Amino acid sequence: MISVRTMTGAFLIHHDDVLMLKRSKNKKIAPGLWSCIGGHVEPYEHGSPENCCLREIEEETGIPRTEIENLTLRYILLRRKEDELNQHYIFFGHSKTRTIGSCDEGELHWVKLSEMAHLQMSLSLKLMVEHYLHHSETDHVWTGTFSDGKMLWAPLSK
Repeated sequence: MISVRTMTGAFLIHHDDVLMLKRSKNKKIAPGLWSCIGGHVEPYEHGSPENCCLREIEEETGIPRTEIENLTLRYILLRRKEDELNQHYIFFGHSKTRTIGSCDEGELHWVKLSEMAHLQMSLSLKLMVEHYLHHSETDHVWTGTFSDGKMLWAPLSK
């Protein structure tokens, strides 16, 4: 039987910087790797990944939704890991503030957008970041299916 894990993630941009999370080395998932802000969708949030994403941003960074502009779904990543299907909704938005709190998940850092792809991340997230850097001017929602170490991309039509 296949179970489903649904998550959201956010990349917040402030001028030429993006807010990234350097995950704690004692985390079960992606220990010590760089990641976006985010987490698991709660049962009551399944109808709105955006609300989940805003909740996770505030929990992990202290940035309230009133300080975030243009939060937009840009990617839906799909990956099968053994008997689990992972769905990851990735949003990009702009932060009106650089002020961040401490995070239980690891350390938060503002990183230059141009340096983002050089950080050590999970392969699926790294492939998504590389795709974003080449397609940031499009307004598509992209689906990415991760299989055999590669990501297959397709724009999601309206």
